[in-house]
Amino acid sequence: MQHNKISPTEAEHVAKAVEQENERASYEALIDYVVQSARDAQMFCTGESVEAAREHLCQTILS
Repeated sequence: MQHNKISPTEAEHVAKAVEQENERASYEALIDYVVQSARDAQMFCTGESVEAAREHLCQTILS
């Protein structure tokens, strides 16, 4: 079985991409937690308000 070798530069790019994906997933989890907490505290009147708030947070933080 032959293993393909990648250059240090390629490895660095892959590591950075994985780090960015993990960071994005962490932010998405945080946003979901904030929205769920607000829903539980009844800060929003309707489900539409909750979803609008989530979309706004995602656009602001993840852009």
